[in-house]
Amino acid sequence: MKFPLLSPNSSETLSEPRLARSGSSTNVRLGAFPRVRNPLSIADKIPSRAATGRSGSFPLTLLLCSAAFFLLTACDPPGKPGEDEVAAADITDFKTLYTQNCSGCHGPNGQKGPGRILNDAVYLNVIPQDALKHIIEFGREGTAMPAWAQSEGGPLTPKQVDIMVGGIESWKKPVNAPAGAELPSYMETNPGDPVNGKHLFVRGCYACHGPGARVGSVTDPSYLALSTNQNLRTSIIVGRLDLGMPNYRFLNAGHALSDQDVSDLVAYLASLRPAESTMGITK
Repeated sequence: MKFPLLSPNSSETLSEPRLARSGSSTNVRLGAFPRVRNPLSIADKIPSRAATGRSGSFPLTLLLCSAAFFLLTACDPPGKPGEDEVAAADITDFKTLYTQNCSGCHGPNGQKGPGRILNDAVYLNVIPQDALKHIIEFGREGTAMPAWAQSEGGPLTPKQVDIMVGGIESWKKPVNAPAGAELPSYMETNPGDPVNGKHLFVRGCYACHGPGARVGSVTDPSYLALSTNQNLRTSIIVGRLDLGMPNYRFLNAGHALSDQDVSDLVAYLASLRPAESTMGITK
């Protein structure tokens, strides 16, 4: 059976197969499809862009206008403060202040940073609170520790300095020093003996900190030119337990250093410092 073909200019119809059952067999009868218009003839009736007088840039103009509207109504300009942002001078949360100003040198939780360990029981029990505040306010002359008080060119207000001191002090825990391991004083109370200090250094420190040692030499003149006596003293007392260096309780051949022992060690190391260095005893 043949179906008539639909030519581009034809309006003829196609026959539609219809099914009818007769007994057990199926007969196919041909009916008629609905009349279909020639699509080509419809396309011929669509007016061209030239006939309507419309410019070819109209879609592009519409796109640019839509993009501009979106930018002006849906997005804030780059750098515009959010409604919930707090001015730096108004921040009163210790964790935020510490993260923004201290964590880069002292570690995210006061440990494992390149600078002094802060979250340490021995350190927080040996350093007086006023000394801690003074360091935050005025920094450490001759070291990488800058002044943070606004009065010294830093970013912290007096209130924020107090918040920093209180937050760091909140990490303090009791130090259970065994008998004979009393906590040395933060600052030197008596002049040290460099001769005895050398003896102590060879016995308890040389293996890790002598020339060419595995950890790093602390007798190197370049290192000593950058380290104050107070920095040396604090390092000997506090150690760096977060990095594996024991504190004063184990540096005397496995026993504790006395306050005078610490002063003697500092005196020995200071004697190796270059003469032109300006690092003072109490800085």
